[in-house]
Amino acid sequence: MVDHKEETVAHLDGAELSDLKADPQNAVVDASEAAASFEAYQHSLTISQAIREHIKPLAWCMYMFFICITFGYDGMASSVVVSIPWFRKDFGTPYGGDYVVNAAWQLAWQGATLAGIVIGGFLSGLAVNLWGRQLCILGGQLLSVAGIFLQYFASTNAMFFGGKLLTGIPLGVFTTIAPTYASEMAPLKIRGAITAGMNFAIVLGQLIGYGVMRQAGFYNDARQYKVMFATEWGFAAVGIIVLPFFVESPYWLVSHGKPEKARANLAKLHRPDYDIDGHMAEIRAALARLAQDNAQQGSLRECFSQKQWRRTLVGTSMYFIQNCCGSVWVIGYMSYFMELGGLSSNDAFSASVGVSGLMVIGNMFGWLWVEKFGRRAAALWGTSILCVTLFLIGILACIKTHGAIWGQVAFMAVWGFVYQGTIGSAAWPIAAENATSRLRSPTMALCTMMNGLSSCIWSFSLPYAINADEGNMGGKIAFVFAGTLVVATIFIFFMVPETKGRTYIEIDELWERRTAPRKFAMTQILTVVNTKKNAQ
Repeated sequence: MVDHKEETVAHLDGAELSDLKADPQNAVVDASEAAASFEAYQHSLTISQAIREHIKPLAWCMYMFFICITFGYDGMASSVVVSIPWFRKDFGTPYGGDYVVNAAWQLAWQGATLAGIVIGGFLSGLAVNLWGRQLCILGGQLLSVAGIFLQYFASTNAMFFGGKLLTGIPLGVFTTIAPTYASEMAPLKIRGAITAGMNFAIVLGQLIGYGVMRQAGFYNDARQYKVMFATEWGFAAVGIIVLPFFVESPYWLVSHGKPEKARANLAKLHRPDYDIDGHMAEIRAALARLAQDNAQQGSLRECFSQKQWRRTLVGTSMYFIQNCCGSVWVIGYMSYFMELGGLSSNDAFSASVGVSGLMVIGNMFGWLWVEKFGRRAAALWGTSILCVTLFLIGILACIKTHGAIWGQVAFMAVWGFVYQGTIGSAAWPIAAENATSRLRSPTMALCTMMNGLSSCIWSFSLPYAINADEGNMGGKIAFVFAGTLVVATIFIFFMVPETKGRTYIEIDELWERRTAPRKFAMTQILTVVNTKKNAQ
C-alpha cells in the first residue's frame, strides 16, 4: 500500500528557506502568497466543485477532443476501406473473379497517413510556439478539407496516396495540440480524466466509422466508400465554425509574454469571483522555475538535454508502449484477422463492432481509474493484464478449432476493454503532465512523432507476419506483443511516476530533486512562502 502524499504550507524567510531546501529529504516548492493560496484551494476542491467552477474551460477541452475524432475515424477507414467491393473495383486489379488491391499500394497508403502524422507532429511543435494553437488548428482543418477532397475524387492510386498524406498531417497537428491544451485548461482534480478523454475521442471516431461503413454498404456504387470520406468534411466544418471563438490557454499566453491577454481569457472563462490573481501567480511561479534553467522558449532540442531527457523518455515511451500492446493489430486488423481465422464476413464485422463498443465503455471507466487509482497504477496494471490476455490469445491460436477462434475473439474483447481503460487512457495524462510547462508543446510533438513511427513499424510488418501467404502467424502474433509488454511493464515500474493530484510546480520540483519515479506518490510536498521575497 502506497502512502498518500501530504502537502503543507509554511511561511519562511529567505535564510530558513535555503536551509530547508538543502535537506535532500525534502521536496520544497517556493511559492508566492497568492500562488500558494490558489494551489491549496485547488487541492481542497471536490470533483463536482471543480467541474462547476471550470465549465467553460472544460467545454473548450471537449472541442479539442472533437477535432481529434477524425484521428480514430480516419485510421479505421484506412484499414477497412480495402474490404469494400467498390473500392477494390476502382483501385484494384481483377483476380479470380473479384478485385484485389495490390499489397504495395495498401502499405503505401498506410505509410502516407503515418508519414503525415509524423510531419504534422513535428510542424505543430514548431508552429505552436510561433503562431499559437488557433492558427495551427485552422491550418490543420484546411489541409484536412483538401486531403478529403483528393480522396473523394481520386481516380488513380497515386491521387489517393496524396489525399492520405495530406489528411495525415492535420491528424498529427490535432493529436499534438489537444492533450497539451487540455492538461493546461483542466482543473487539478480531474486533469487526468480530461486528458484521458483524448483517447475516448479516438475510440469514438472508430465506432462512428464502423457505423458509417455499415450504412454505406447499402449502396451499390462508389458511394460505398466515398461516403466514408465525405463524412470527414462534416467534422472539419464544425471545427472551423467554432474556431473563431477559441480561447487560448493562459499558460501559453503568459509563457509568450502576453499576461494581459491571459488575464482577459481567465476572466472570460470563469465567474467574476474567480481568483484570477492566484491563478496568474501560479502560472508565473511554474514558468519562473523553468526560466532559471533557460530563459528562452523551449525547443525540441532541449527536450533531450541532461535535465529533461528522462521526462521526454517517459512521455514518448507511453505512445510506443500503446502500439506494442497490440493496438495496431487488434484495432486495425480485427475484421481481417477474424476472416483469416475462419469467421464469415458478417460474423467478423459484427464481432468487430462489438469489440469497438466495448472499447468505448472501457475508455469511460478509464476516466475514473486514472483519477481514483492514478496514472501509474492504471498503466502498470494495464500492461500486466494485457500481457496475460495476449499470451492466452496466442495459446488459443495454436488450437485449430472453431471454438478456439471464438475464444480469441472473446479475449480480444477483454483486451479492448482493458486497453482503453488503462494504458490507452493513462498514456495521455502521463505524457502531458510529465513535460515541463515550457517544453510541453515540443514534448507532445515528439510523442506524436513516436506514435506515428511505432505505428509505421507495426503497420508495415503485420501484413507479412499474419497473411496466409507470408508468415502465416495469425493469432500467434500475440506472443510477440506479449513479450514486448513484459519489458514495458518493467519500464513503467521503474521509470513512470505518479502525478495524480500534483500541480505542475510540484511535478517540476519532484523531477528537479531527482526523486525516484516510483516514489513520487509517497513523497511529501512542503509549499513554503518566501516572506522576504513577498516583502520586497
